Amino acid sequence: MKNDCHQIIIVNDTGAILAGLPLSLPAKHVTTEQVVSEVIDRESRQLLSTMIETQRLNVLSTDSNSLMKAKILTKKSRRLIKLSKTDLSVLALALSIRERCPESRVLVATDDYTLQEAVRIAGLEFITIRYKGIR
Repeated sequence: MKNDCHQIIIVNDTGAILAGLPLSLPAKHVTTEQVVSEVIDRESRQLLSTMIETQRLNVLSTDSNSLMKAKILTKKSRRLIKLSKTDLSVLALALSIRERCPESRVLVATDDYTLQEAVRIAGLEFITIRYKGIR
């Protein structure tokens, strides 16, 4: 990942993928295998394939250390216990990238308010896709 650090890296959740964000917003876009598995309808799968084939989106694995950090972070707030395994994987990937690429600006693309709160508590930034974010 060190060689793959960019000025801006956006970690996309499922909503960002379905909205086609990696095709419309210039940056380094990544996501997790769990997000990919949530994209199930044929049209969205074709869009996802295009993103991956054109290298507008890279699918990365989350490491166990970052996943543990994400789980610990969510346990500190009862409201964050609602995070799904997929949301945890997105948060963990963002934490991992921030650690490996400290000079990069790491953003999480999501409209999920609980994930936005977790991202903010983690000291990361989020961008919204269609809806207004948390304050």
